[in-house]
Amino acid sequence: MLLSVETSSTDAAVGRSRYDIARDCVHCGLCLQVCPTYVHLGSEADSPRGRIYLMRAHDEGRQEVTAALREHLDLCLVCRACETACPSGVQFGSMMEEFRAQLRPSWPAPTTWRSRLQRALGRWALVQLLPQPSRLRMVVGLLRAYQVSGVAALARRSGLLRALRLEATEALAPRVAPASKRRPPPPLLLAHGRRRARVLWLRGCVAPELVPEAQDASIEALRHNGCEVVTPPGQTCCGALHFHTGFHAEGMVLLERNLRAFDPRDADAIVVNAAGCGSTLKEYARLGHDVDGDTAQAARFAAAVRDISEFLDDLGLEPPRGSVRARVAYDEPCHLLHGQGISAAPQRILGAIPALTPVPLPHADRCCGSAGIYNVQHPVLAAEILADKIRCIAQSGADTVATGNPGCILQIRSGLRRAAVANPGLAGIRVVHPMQLLAASYTS
Repeated sequence: MLLSVETSSTDAAVGRSRYDIARDCVHCGLCLQVCPTYVHLGSEADSPRGRIYLMRAHDEGRQEVTAALREHLDLCLVCRACETACPSGVQFGSMMEEFRAQLRPSWPAPTTWRSRLQRALGRWALVQLLPQPSRLRMVVGLLRAYQVSGVAALARRSGLLRALRLEATEALAPRVAPASKRRPPPPLLLAHGRRRARVLWLRGCVAPELVPEAQDASIEALRHNGCEVVTPPGQTCCGALHFHTGFHAEGMVLLERNLRAFDPRDADAIVVNAAGCGSTLKEYARLGHDVDGDTAQAARFAAAVRDISEFLDDLGLEPPRGSVRARVAYDEPCHLLHGQGISAAPQRILGAIPALTPVPLPHADRCCGSAGIYNVQHPVLAAEILADKIRCIAQSGADTVATGNPGCILQIRSGLRRAAVANPGLAGIRVVHPMQLLAASYTS
């Protein structure tokens, strides 16, 4: 059965199927060297055009659903670098999301206890944890207790983590801030000085708990630029991870909750500081065509979404005054660069900060291996991709890395911690959201 997928206004108008869109691929190969899995595995089946061929073969009845098919498609990070490279405009990300959603119920089960555990934990996190703030807060609190009580150090010294082959997974765990620093923002925060805009703030799910400093700095940056910041009650996880991994029905539940929570007619923009969330929120118009009732609501929502760097750049940045002495390498989040086409705005903002020295980061446009829960489900390949990023950071000579996505922040921080064991010079490199540097300039 060929499902209809809307990948653009043109595709939506003519009702093209995924199969028809796949035929846009001319197999030129320009996507190969930008695809992380092809670069590391060297397998045509693990490249964008190879995966398109597999999806077409399935739709034509030439390819059964097998463990091998699942492996090749599951290994895709959905970083969308292939979309930027593609001369034919193939919308690979939406194709992959639809295919995963269609076939997920019939995927062969994992064969090892470790892979079964990873799948079960991934599903539990998506369905039972991320949409439930109280549960998420409790789990993060337990992680904090594990880290500060001495249990973590004991588990590492005892060899228990090594015996259970959980060392790599434990190394990914972020350093959790005290509960006093993880408080949600008030429903309304007034602008500092003259009000220039009124924005609705997407709080998100994981970021306020694991990167609270990025949220606080982002809100301060907005207020210093004359923005009244409203955090609507009733909002929830954006559903990005659900749509990416084939949990379409679960993602739609979250989409509809957010449509009810946000009224873009009451503000100048819906502002988000997470690249992955923003990319999905901007696709609510495409995803929301299945919503019961007024589909124009999803279109209004999507049209109002702005990444914070995009919004401040368009608004006109209030000149930051305080010096921030740092050598900053800007790392391009995949879903900001490839998903939203935003690159210059955050770099212009960083360039406006007094005393800040931008330094070039080799291959800044390449994925860090985070990709939602990819680093948990495929830790070995994610670690290889991350190692490339860490080598580039070390080569740059930066003392600070700025990147506009919480998942990337956490991933790069974990990579630097692990690499610092062999190269202690990496231990002092900070990884921050660009808004942390901007807010520091306003408040110093």
